[in-house]
Amino acid sequence: MKKRNKWKIWLSDAILKHRRTYAGIPGFFKKRIVNTLCLSFLLLYGGSALGLAQRSAGFVGWTVFLTICGIGDAVYVYYLAVTRSYEVVEGTVSEIHAELFFDGFKRVIVLQSDGPTTELLLNKRTNVMHGKSYRFYFNQNAHAFSGIHRLDAAFDFGNFFGVEEVKE
Repeated sequence: MKKRNKWKIWLSDAILKHRRTYAGIPGFFKKRIVNTLCLSFLLLYGGSALGLAQRSAGFVGWTVFLTICGIGDAVYVYYLAVTRSYEVVEGTVSEIHAELFFDGFKRVIVLQSDGPTTELLLNKRTNVMHGKSYRFYFNQNAHAFSGIHRLDAAFDFGNFFGVEEVKE
């Protein structure tokens, strides 16, 4: 009886510890983790039902594989958020330069609250508006691969996690 109680106490302590660490994660990462897990389990449910209806073991196998990859991605984002392996650039967008029509990039100048400005090279699909405050999340361990900024930005190596608007 005592061993069972120790196990319950250990489990409840572990759950409380993870709840506290999850509460300290920024909202952007929480949203990404939850959306990835929901999409993974929806894929598992739908893919398994469709594969079983077609009696295709390969379809079910690939569905399970893709679900495991999605769960692994969510665990990786959780690990990055808990270990704080990200860099944050926060400030007000002061200028947006879309230089070339066909290259898919725009230069965004961010005026930080403590004074300095930061120039970011972002994908044109990243929605930012002039005069609004944003928080940009980047991989802290990212290194330049070629030294050519446009070439490094063209290949998505997971250096840019995303952006969220800062509510003032």
